[in-house]
Amino acid sequence: MGTSHSHDPLESTAGNRTNALPNSMAHPLKLTIITPSFNQAPYIEQTIRSVLVQDHPCVEHIVIDGGSTDRTVDVLKKYPHLQWVSEKDRGQADALNKGLAKASGDIIGWINSDDYYEHQVFGSIAKCFEDPDVMWVTGHLTFLWDQTGELVAKKSPPISYARLLNNPDIVRQPATFFRKSFIEQAGGWSSCFFMAMDFDLWVRLAKISSPRMIDKNLAYFRIHAMQKTSHMNTLRQKREILTILHREHAHWTITARISMRKNWATLKGRVKKVLLRLKIISPKGPTHQLPADVGMKG
Repeated sequence: MGTSHSHDPLESTAGNRTNALPNSMAHPLKLTIITPSFNQAPYIEQTIRSVLVQDHPCVEHIVIDGGSTDRTVDVLKKYPHLQWVSEKDRGQADALNKGLAKASGDIIGWINSDDYYEHQVFGSIAKCFEDPDVMWVTGHLTFLWDQTGELVAKKSPPISYARLLNNPDIVRQPATFFRKSFIEQAGGWSSCFFMAMDFDLWVRLAKISSPRMIDKNLAYFRIHAMQKTSHMNTLRQKREILTILHREHAHWTITARISMRKNWATLKGRVKKVLLRLKIISPKGPTHQLPADVGMKG
């Protein structure tokens, strides 16, 4: 794990998209990036640019916006290469499934509208999928605290069905890519889940095949005030995770341990908010401990 200050890896290369085909790929695999979005105008342009400057020639970017009332649509109109729609939907899972239905790529990436990709990683992703036995891949993720600009790099542990049941927090959603046919085989994203749809999908995929691991940072996950971080949503996340674990017949000791860990993390988060409100502690400075509700995106 490493720590540094915020940077934009796109600054020196914006607009310089590589068009040459790799020698090993006469017909390169096509990547489809799906971005669900709602009222993320301050961040979505960085998401779009992080896709634009990648090192792979065959990429389509689909944005499914839930009817944003801020400047999101104005930003989308600036980029004619985008496929996008802005209309009310039934939540993030519905938006992702809409995007999947529109996708023409062989490989699917899901990046939320407040996160962004590492510079020039799509070539490595496509290379992995040249192996027909690879169904999905995942790599490392860097957490960005929006308020302080702090970056904390987190390596992904090896992913398997058993490891996911034992620790749902190992999901690294923005740093994961899937073969489209594999997601379709698993049934896509379930609208039954609001906070744990990524964990649910990963569990269903891992029952079929474990992902190929890539030992490099693939994306940046932004932590900010506009996320779905209410106390009620934190509790909902825990309930959904436990529902999935019960569905998978996880041992009762696993569900008990995870429940206690989530309760403890939630309590610490509530205490911290009180201390911040009372100005006993400062919101500034390093924050190496990831919050209990990390991963909750609006």
